[in-house]
Amino acid sequence: MSRHRVSRGLIAVVGVGIVIGAVAVLHKTDKSKAGNEDASQASASTSGQPAPQAQAQEKKAAPRNTGQIALPGSAKALVTQTPGDSAAPAAPTPSQPANGTANQVAIAVQPGAQASTEVKTVRPAPAVSNADPTSSAKALADGKAQIDAGNLLAGRNALNEGLIAGQFTDADATTAKGLMTQANEVLIFSPRRFPEDPFMGTYSVQPGDRPMKIASTFSTTWDFLGRINGIKDPRRLRPGQTLKTVKGPFHAVVSKSRFIMDLYLGSPGQHGSMYVRSFPVGLGRHGSTPVGTWMLSPQGKLKDPKFWGMEDEPARESGDPLNPLGRYWMALTGTDGDALGKEGFGIHGTADPDSIGKEMSHGCIRMINENVGMVYEMLIDGKSTVITKD
Repeated sequence: MSRHRVSRGLIAVVGVGIVIGAVAVLHKTDKSKAGNEDASQASASTSGQPAPQAQAQEKKAAPRNTGQIALPGSAKALVTQTPGDSAAPAAPTPSQPANGTANQVAIAVQPGAQASTEVKTVRPAPAVSNADPTSSAKALADGKAQIDAGNLLAGRNALNEGLIAGQFTDADATTAKGLMTQANEVLIFSPRRFPEDPFMGTYSVQPGDRPMKIASTFSTTWDFLGRINGIKDPRRLRPGQTLKTVKGPFHAVVSKSRFIMDLYLGSPGQHGSMYVRSFPVGLGRHGSTPVGTWMLSPQGKLKDPKFWGMEDEPARESGDPLNPLGRYWMALTGTDGDALGKEGFGIHGTADPDSIGKEMSHGCIRMINENVGMVYEMLIDGKSTVITKD
């Protein structure tokens, strides 16, 4: 098994996937015995080593890494690294990589597979809604009137109730989401506090508090709390200081037909959840992004990876605008539906913004780097879920 390094603990992500083409991304895994044998053969054929030797090297290296996630099979590795890595990594924190740590990410390469360069743009399927147009229009107008009058919380909550209840036609639902996004820029993403908001809260900093400990209490990241409180330097925290907080974790729903990721607080689409905002995404060519439910993998978030290259893609340093992974990587583990048991998929940035809204990846969810940076702050590994649906 070949190796690559990043900034947070060793991660061995293994399985049988498809060839990585123009952009190095991670693919499907088959956990069956036959799948493990095929992955071992792939590792041997691509690295020039017999599979047993590669496995022996993996076993030898494993005890040195405290953050290891061991998965069945073997694979050809996609190599990433952050500057300042060391041979003896320290244990990373779940939501923020520690300088001087090393991780591994492996991509399975299926023997004999051919890279595909076909680009497919999928047009959104015509939306079908059973909502009554008249009541939909009235509910939308009522919510908009509240927001226009400055009653942001009342207007957003009214629109959210209609959205969750399926009260809107598809066109009105899109408009409602735009209005709610506008309101949430103040209600969630600004330092202003709204005590009546059931999804937000406050916290008084105690002596000895650490920023990441505070964030974990609310199932979010310090980067996100720092953003909404206007705090760029966590060293400025002082006992007695009051912080605006969010009742996390955030969750995501990806519509494959519309190439849209919606973010929610609470279980998406369920009573008691709230729509937050949306982002455009790119997906896997030939429909290769599995439908189902995913968990953000524990310790699966990486910042500023270095790409070590594949057969058809040269190595790229972290920060290189041509780095196919962009600036962020969030690993996913399938927990339900067609995604069940699949590993090696993830959410990441891109060096090709024109690929957003198209099927051009090898199965992963890609975003423009500015957007994926915000999603990286909002989703928390081990707690946030991502639902992919047609």
